[in-house]
Parts: sequence; C-alpha cells; structure tokens
Amino acid sequence: MKKSLTLALVLLAAALTAAPAIAQSKIDINGDWEVKFETPMGERIYAATFTQDGETFKVVMKSQQGTELKSEGTLKGDQIAWTVIVSGPMGEIPLAFKGKVEGETMAGTVGISDMGDAEFKAKKIK
Repeated sequence: MKKSLTLALVLLAAALTAAPAIAQSKIDINGDWEVKFETPMGERIYAATFTQDGETFKVVMKSQQGTELKSEGTLKGDQIAWTVIVSGPMGEIPLAFKGKVEGETMAGTVGISDMGDAEFKAKKIK
C-alpha cells in the first residue's frame, strides 16, 4: 500500500512537471512571417523566417530593400523576444521585439533604440 501511494505521488509530480512543457511545445513559430511596425520615418515591413528549437529560435528578417538582419531569441510559453541591429546613416540602431504569440499572429512592442517603443504585429505567411 505504501509503495502504491509513493508511486502514485511520483507519477502525479511527473505529470504536473511535464504539463507546462507540453503546453509550450504547442506553440510553433517555425516558418515565414510578415512583421510590421511604425517608425518616425514611416511603416516598416520585414519578411521574417523563424527556426525554432524548443524555447530558443533563430530569425532572419529581410527588409523591403533586401537588407538581412539575423538574430536569436526566446519563446517562453506564449512570450517571444528578440533583438536585431539595423545599420544606417544614424549608426547602429537596436530593434528589441517583445510580444505574445497567438496561433498564427504575434503582437507586442519594439523598442527602437532611444527613440521609444512602437507596436508591432506579425502574421504567419501560408
């Protein structure tokens, strides 16, 4: 009886520990996305390709002018974050994305260096 109770408690603990990992693995950001946000110089649209490996991913963002920005980021639950560096006439400008993934959409903020935050939206391209 004592062994059965101990085994039941061990199985329950294992199930509760695995539940968050199973829930997190359901979010799949792999593939191509369109990322849009406003800057002081107008709307920016990037074609982004995400390659996910558990809670981490690599992203390649391509601007409409053809510039490629590469980075890595994290996906913890439905919370996503990554930073890319844009080089231009004003020097290097970090774009720090933080948001939430819901199915085939993302939304959140992008910190644009010392210029403040803007909202970003992304949708998966089918």
